[in-house]
Amino acid sequence: SAVPRSQFIDNLESLFENLNELSIAGEQTGIEEVHGETELADLLCSRLGKDASRDLLESSREQLGQLLNEICSDEQLGELGSKVQSAINYDNCAELDKTIVETLSGEQVRSSATRLSTFAACPYQYFARYILELKEREEFKFEPLDLGRFYHRVLDALLKRLNAEATDFAAIDDAELVRLLRGEIEKLIREDSFISNFVGRRGYNEFIMNSAAGALEDCVSAISQMVRAGSFRPKLSEVSFGQVKDARDTLGECEFALGGNRVLSLDGKIDRLDVADVDGEEIAVVFDYKRRDTSFAWSKFYHGLDMQLPIYMLAIRNATGGETKNPVGAFYMPIEVSPSRTTLVELSEKTGSFDYKAKGVFDGRFARQLDGEASRDSRFYNFYVTKDGQPYGSYGNRGAMKAADFDKALRFTAEKIVQLAEQIASGRIEIMPYRLNQTSPCSYCKYKSVCRFDWQINDYNFLEPLNKLQVLERMGGEDG
Repeated sequence: SAVPRSQFIDNLESLFENLNELSIAGEQTGIEEVHGETELADLLCSRLGKDASRDLLESSREQLGQLLNEICSDEQLGELGSKVQSAINYDNCAELDKTIVETLSGEQVRSSATRLSTFAACPYQYFARYILELKEREEFKFEPLDLGRFYHRVLDALLKRLNAEATDFAAIDDAELVRLLRGEIEKLIREDSFISNFVGRRGYNEFIMNSAAGALEDCVSAISQMVRAGSFRPKLSEVSFGQVKDARDTLGECEFALGGNRVLSLDGKIDRLDVADVDGEEIAVVFDYKRRDTSFAWSKFYHGLDMQLPIYMLAIRNATGGETKNPVGAFYMPIEVSPSRTTLVELSEKTGSFDYKAKGVFDGRFARQLDGEASRDSRFYNFYVTKDGQPYGSYGNRGAMKAADFDKALRFTAEKIVQLAEQIASGRIEIMPYRLNQTSPCSYCKYKSVCRFDWQINDYNFLEPLNKLQVLERMGGEDG
């Protein structure tokens, strides 16, 4: 690869006249130019290692290999040859002894959507984070306000208050909704010492809090519009399944059978659960709050990297506690949005686009229950109504799914999480991060100094990018 030019070369050239640049990068030292054991070891490693230049002739490689064998058998140079041999054969492999695997794996495997996606991203990252429980060195510093957690707490408190007052987003006007929201924000600031200290520390922090409050006001107004457009009503907030600390509302355990009489038990918490009554049956949709606009990624879903929304739907269907509801969809809901582009006419007439569109996957048979006002492109959800009134327009890039495809996706999710759990229980800890297009988990991994992943030695788990139709085809579903 090209060697970057040092900034000091320009400085040197400015100090001298007729100074010619000479690069020695990439030059190979001949065996006859070696004058010591260290130079000999460097030469052998660079020519015979896995990251050696591909331009080296096979005959030269064989000669150097024969030389290394002779060095290893030499009485004086044997130790040097052994070190070189060890360096050349180094594969940075990670594996557990069978007895350790048996000690770690019990009859129950507890996991979550985050844990399973971490394992799918890189087995060693899962091992370092959840088995070794490695943590970064603690530093004394002032932590910034976690706005994501702040948003979740306020929205949770608001829905619980609406439920306590026997009302909902559709039955209350926007002015009263904002008043209740502001009351919950003030209450949280007053009762949480960290937040109150954060706000009072300096004026900039107060500005951040006011901006966050404004974002929440816009968000709840958007939620109110979405709820009024359909027949679903928010019922539960921050509802958990499995074993979650400080859980007030729970769906009970969510379990799947594994081989060897083991059980996979999933833990998680759903931000918001909306329900509707359709012909006497109670159906449910999930909303997961995100700070920014987020779409459902079919490639990541298929490869197990992001199965959060389908797992939440399985938890509703399979959970042991309370009444079983039929999950028909799950969506990401943005809290903060950037202003959309518009024209002066649209701005004056207030006909701009709706910026809080929820994006996810759902059974298209219930599109009208989500948005009864949709005539073409739904303002509130990612589906498009065709001329004949079906919500399956632009099927390849929208969230509406035909019933057979929706069922296939949930079955695939159940099979995938069982497959990942089986691999976890078997003790897989390979250093093998995924590579999907140009992205990999290594760029944000906290454990790089432990695993010492080297692309010249280790292998990536190369994943094929897939769109919705390709995923459905591989799952055996309809192609739309």
